[in-house]
Amino acid sequence: MKIDVKHVAELSRITLTEKELEKFTPQMETILESVTVLKEVDTENVQPMKDRVVFSDLRVDEPKNGLTQEDVLKNAPHKENGFVKVYGKIFGGIEES
Repeated sequence: MKIDVKHVAELSRITLTEKELEKFTPQMETILESVTVLKEVDTENVQPMKDRVVFSDLRVDEPKNGLTQEDVLKNAPHKENGFVKVYGKIFGGIEES
């Protein structure tokens, strides 16, 4: 199965070198081929896994106090109006002022 890894990387806002594209393209194609094989597995008489999950083994969810706004902002390199200001490739095109 063919995949355009360069296009996927661009959609994900990840920059890949030509060497990385050469490395990752066959790896992604192998992964997609493996998933295709799973479609051929006969699951007609297989019970869903949800019936086998034991929820009593899960930990008790106990509420805890989170960080204060002051603590969160204490180590933030960029902040504005009480919020952490994020730059660069994360949201694309936000320039540092």
